[in-house]
Amino acid sequence: MPHDASVYIIDDEPEMCRSLALLLSTGGVPARTFGSADLFLDMIDALPVGIIICDVLMPGTSGIELVRRLPQMGRSDPVVVIAGHADVPLAVEAMKAGALDFIEKPFEACTIMNAIENARRLADERAAPLQCVEILSRREREVLALITAGSTSKQAARELGISPRTVETYRTKLMEKTGATSLAQLIRLGLEADHAAAASVAHIAGGELDGQGIDQPAR
Repeated sequence: MPHDASVYIIDDEPEMCRSLALLLSTGGVPARTFGSADLFLDMIDALPVGIIICDVLMPGTSGIELVRRLPQMGRSDPVVVIAGHADVPLAVEAMKAGALDFIEKPFEACTIMNAIENARRLADERAAPLQCVEILSRREREVLALITAGSTSKQAARELGISPRTVETYRTKLMEKTGATSLAQLIRLGLEADHAAAASVAHIAGGELDGQGIDQPAR
């Protein structure tokens, strides 16, 4: 994730939105504020993937409900949930829903900045498998797809009309290009790349179905 990626602050308390936006601006972090999760969701198709900081309890869609809905919409934005009081069951629920962190108000500036940095690292890790696959040739992608599907070298060779030895050569190149140190790692990378690609396609298709076509701002 680019280090100038936006942070989306979602809180029904205007003062919290203002103070957080000011804090982030002093650190050179661009931020946009929303008074509710519903307002954010209304605009989400026009917003690029970023980092979300949201209150856990808000009128309408709650922070936890937002966390649950994002993957269903093909979004991979890391979410930091903030709450007005310590509530262990609520924190557990948020983390199980997929939140990256749960922070109690009031918090120190370093706490929220550290959470944002962790979110950036997570976003980079999520993007890495897809970026690895993007550098592969068409044939290398075909071999990776067959390996990920569980094909042996002989089965992949028959499918592609090449020799098993050639498939083994491609597999070696795949491991060199992706940095995988074992067949298991290569398979996991292929699966993660498939998941990331499917999520991206689902999000784009969802926007087109909602009338958000190619003329809309880039996501």
